[in-house]
Amino acid sequence: MKQKIIKMFLALSVFLLFTLLVACSDESGSSTEEGDTVTLKVLHNWNGSGANAPEDPMNNPVAKKITEETGVKLDFEYTNGSEVDKLTQVLATGEFPDIYIGPAWGKEAELLLEAANDGLLHDLAPYIKEYPRLEEVVKKENMSVSLYNNIISKQQEGQYMLHSMYPATEADIEDWLYGLYVNKDIANEVGIDPGSVKTPDDLYNFLKAVKEGGFEANGNLVFPLGAYDNGWPLDITSEMFVPVAGSGSWFIDDEGNARYNFMTEEYEEWILYMRKLMSEGLLDPEVYSHTGTIAREKIAQGRYAVIPNQFPGLWNDTKQGGIEEKYIPLGPLEDYNGDRYRTEFNVQGSQLIAVFAEASEEKLEAFVKLFDYLSSDEGFLLTRYGIEGVHYDLVDGEAVAKEEMVEKINDSTLKDEGINHYLAFSGLDREDSLGGGPFGHQFDKQYEVKKEFIKIRRKEGIQPITGIDPHSVLKAHPNFEQIEPVTVAMGDVVQQAIHAGSDQEALDIINETRDALIEAGIEEVAAEITKQAQSGTEFMRYRTSN
Repeated sequence: MKQKIIKMFLALSVFLLFTLLVACSDESGSSTEEGDTVTLKVLHNWNGSGANAPEDPMNNPVAKKITEETGVKLDFEYTNGSEVDKLTQVLATGEFPDIYIGPAWGKEAELLLEAANDGLLHDLAPYIKEYPRLEEVVKKENMSVSLYNNIISKQQEGQYMLHSMYPATEADIEDWLYGLYVNKDIANEVGIDPGSVKTPDDLYNFLKAVKEGGFEANGNLVFPLGAYDNGWPLDITSEMFVPVAGSGSWFIDDEGNARYNFMTEEYEEWILYMRKLMSEGLLDPEVYSHTGTIAREKIAQGRYAVIPNQFPGLWNDTKQGGIEEKYIPLGPLEDYNGDRYRTEFNVQGSQLIAVFAEASEEKLEAFVKLFDYLSSDEGFLLTRYGIEGVHYDLVDGEAVAKEEMVEKINDSTLKDEGINHYLAFSGLDREDSLGGGPFGHQFDKQYEVKKEFIKIRRKEGIQPITGIDPHSVLKAHPNFEQIEPVTVAMGDVVQQAIHAGSDQEALDIINETRDALIEAGIEEVAAEITKQAQSGTEFMRYRTSN
C-alpha cells in the first residue's frame, strides 16, 4: 500500500512539473511542441496590405522555411486605412505589437522617431555592432539624404530603427512608372493619339472629348478621369505646374529663390485647373470621398478612361476585370519647364522596422536572428523567389520560376506560397542584381508591357536625385511649431478649393490658408532656404513621382 501511494505521488509530481513547463513555455512565446519556436506579432502598417497577404501567413511554404531556418513564426496584423492613424492609435493605447513595419517617410517615420526617443523601442545598436548585415541597412549611403537627415540622425542615444529595401545597386532602382494611363479603345474612339497629349490644354481637350463621347462600361457611365481614395495620386498632375508635386513641397528656381508650393501662382494654377475639371464633369465627383475598395471596383470595371497610377498597381487592379492590356501611357505630359522626359528619382528604401520595448529579450533576439538570416543572399532569394527547386530554379545565375508557379501568377494564387510577403526583413533590395528580375518576369506579360512603356516614358533614362530636402530646413526652423498645424489641414483646403463653385471662391479658400501660413512665419522659412541655396547648399530642386 505504501509503495502504491509513493508511485501515485511521483506520477502526480511528474504531471504537475510537465504542466508547469508547458505554461512557462507559453508565457515566453516559445512552444516545446513546435520545436521551441518564437512567435512575433508584427504590425504590417501599409494600407490594404492584407489584400496581398497569403491565406495563411504563418504556415505557407516560405513561412515554414523561415521557421525551419530561424525558429521564428510571424503573426501579422494588417492596416486598412491611414498608416498615420494606425500608428497614432498604437502609440496612444499602448497596445504594442512586437515588431513594427511601416513607410520610411512622412508622418509615419516622424511618429516612429518620437516613439524611439520616448523610450518605446528597443535599442538595436548592440546587435548592429555584432551583425554586419544589420549594420549594412543603417549606413548613411544606404538611405536617402532626407531620411538620414530628418529621421535616422535624430535618434537619441541609440539606433532604434532598421531601414530596408534600399537598392543595392543602380540596377535595383525601381521605376514604378508613375503617370497617366488611358484606355486605348476610348482614345481610338475619340480619334486622339495618346502620345500627342503633352500640355494641360491637351489633357483638358482629351478629357472633354471623352465626356462628349458618352462612353459606358457594364451599363455605367465612364468618367473621363478618376483616381483612388482621397484622390491618390492625382497630385502627380501638379508636376505640369511645379518642379515637385504637392502643396507642401518647395519651388527653388535657378537663382536659388525658394517658395513654398502652396504660396505660388503655379500651384494655384494647378488647383484652378483641377477645379475646372471637377466643375465640368471631367473628373469623378466621388474621387476624393470614395473608399479604396470602391475605387478599385470602378477601375476593374473600366469606368475610368484615364487613371493616374504607378504601372504595377494599375496592371494588378485592371487585371481583376480582365482589362489590363487596354491601358497604355497617356503623354507623357510636359513638366513645369516643358520637358516631357526629365526623370529624377528620390532613391529610397521603403521600410522602417522597429522592435517595441515591451517585447521580451527572447523576442528581440529572435527578431535579430530572423533579420540577419533573411537579409543574407540566401534569405533574400527565399523571400523574393521562394524555395529553390520548388518555386524556382537558378539558371545562369537568374531565378526562373517553375511552370506551375507561373500558373499561380496567372490565377492570382501565388501569394499563398508566401513569396514576396516577408520582403521587409530582407535588407537591401537585390531583385535585379541577385535574382535577375521580379519573380516570373520571364513568363509574365506585365514585364513585357512594362519594357514597352519604359521606352515611351523614359527616353532619357532615370537619374538618382541629389541634394537635401528643403523640408528639413522647415522642420528645424523655430517657426515650424506654428506652421505645422496649418500644413496638416492643407490637403483638405486643396480639396475644398477644387470643389468650389467658382474660381473666386476657390481663391478665397486658398488665400485664407495662405494668410495663416504667412502669420505662422512661412516667409521667414523661405528666406532661410533661399539664403542657404544661394550660399552653396545643394537642395533637391526637382523630383519625379516614383
